[in-house]
Amino acid sequence: MIKNILQSEIIKFFSYNWCLFGAIGTILVAPVILFFSGAGNDQPLVTNEILSISLRNLFLSQAGLVIIAASFFGQEYSNSYLRTTLLTIPARIKLITTKIFLLTVIVWIIGLFSSLICLGIGIIQFNGSFTLPLILEFLIKVIIAMLSWTLITWITVFLTIITKSHILPIAIMFSLILGLSQMLFAMTAFAKYLPDLATMNLFFTTHTTTLLNGSQGLLVQGIWSLFLSLISFGLIQYRDVR
Repeated sequence: MIKNILQSEIIKFFSYNWCLFGAIGTILVAPVILFFSGAGNDQPLVTNEILSISLRNLFLSQAGLVIIAASFFGQEYSNSYLRTTLLTIPARIKLITTKIFLLTVIVWIIGLFSSLICLGIGIIQFNGSFTLPLILEFLIKVIIAMLSWTLITWITVFLTIITKSHILPIAIMFSLILGLSQMLFAMTAFAKYLPDLATMNLFFTTHTTTLLNGSQGLLVQGIWSLFLSLISFGLIQYRDVR
């Protein structure tokens, strides 16, 4: 049954334009910004500089994840698609967890692909060569940062289920990632516990002491995700799908 659900959801993902636009945008945002970042071809290879620029751009790429997650789940509430889906797959929790699993796999593929493009562009721009230490250092930092990608994706999914809309989660998460959370942080220190700002230090090579460190940020994001998941799973299990 799970195999059938996966096959069905893969078709849904690649047949929905907003999911594709979000995926392509998420892949290209970081490499494009890195390419036009002004790094000169006469500069020597500086690993920290490549890491710093790439990680900052990957933070902005989270906006694309919001579009992907909200669109993938939000389409179920458009024109009563969820009702039709549940006629063939009545196990609601199994359906949602399978969709989340598939979305997580897609997000990781997108993230690794985008990161490798960033690495290649960075090495070319800095007149460097591929070395195993460079690749390992880069990928380790990216993989840790992508844990935040995963949790941001889940939080967006749960907001979509709770609101039964793809517009509201995009409006909320998009605004936070593109600067609202930093504006709020300028007014109150409690803003550092917002989902996106909590793990912002993971996207910097030099950590900001006023923000949470990486492990604390992931813990806060995990709490956000757990809290919203309990609400969303309860709603999806018991409320009318109309």
